[in-house]
Amino acid sequence: MSSEKFLQREIGRTLIKYREKKGLTKEEAVWFLGTSKKILNSYESGTLQYPEPAVVADWLGQYEAPQAVIDDARAKTKWIRQGNPASWQESAPNGFARFTQIELLAVSLDIHEDTYVTGLLQVPGYAEAVLSTNPNLTSDDRRAAVGFRAQRAEAFFNRQSKAPRLRVVMSEVSLTRFRGADFYEDQIEHLRHRNRQEGVDIFIAPTGKTTPSTGWSYTIMSFDNAKDPDVVYLENLLGAQYEADRKKVDWCRSLFSTTVPMVLGLEDWRASDADK
Repeated sequence: MSSEKFLQREIGRTLIKYREKKGLTKEEAVWFLGTSKKILNSYESGTLQYPEPAVVADWLGQYEAPQAVIDDARAKTKWIRQGNPASWQESAPNGFARFTQIELLAVSLDIHEDTYVTGLLQVPGYAEAVLSTNPNLTSDDRRAAVGFRAQRAEAFFNRQSKAPRLRVVMSEVSLTRFRGADFYEDQIEHLRHRNRQEGVDIFIAPTGKTTPSTGWSYTIMSFDNAKDPDVVYLENLLGAQYEADRKKVDWCRSLFSTTVPMVLGLEDWRASDADK
């Protein structure tokens, strides 16, 4: 992964996404925005070294992007202009920087999330909605946390080495609790996009369906080096826990393995119209 450019590429993809949602070709967008084809291309391709925060925010505003997306993109352009975009892990929540370092070394991850869409798969609007429920976070804290999640996902899915194997099981309510929100369809489409990537499988546990993992949120990580044991990561109200005891890891893996056959693949879940 080229850490120097991943923020620029992410901004470019966001601009393209909302231009296309607005129904504009590049040629139409040049006229609509009052810019030049050269400038538009430099932003959308991610080749512009120092994009302007005001320009990015203005264009997304004209494309009618959600405010959380605009805030996220503006924050990223500020980080680029202030230097060292590779230091995104420094903005991790207390105690979480270590996890992101381990996560980037794992060759496979099995994630069961019983409450929310896992942070690796959240769109900015979803992340903002979840973070806004925490009374201890200021608006600046939330913006920083939203940006951190986006950069974490970018680093994870765009490694220079082989992409990791990722399986995620999430509860149906983690999505449907936000049905009707302006970011809801974006979140569904983002999950479908990730689910189409090689090595990524997303599953949904239907509401009312009890599985061996119900009530638990955990991540199982495996590594290439035989000297590195598999690790289970769990969070609770008082902090994070890493468990490498072989028997306990195997027990969690057994939970996950018996859970997967009981839930629905993302596209099968969509076909059930549960997200409508």
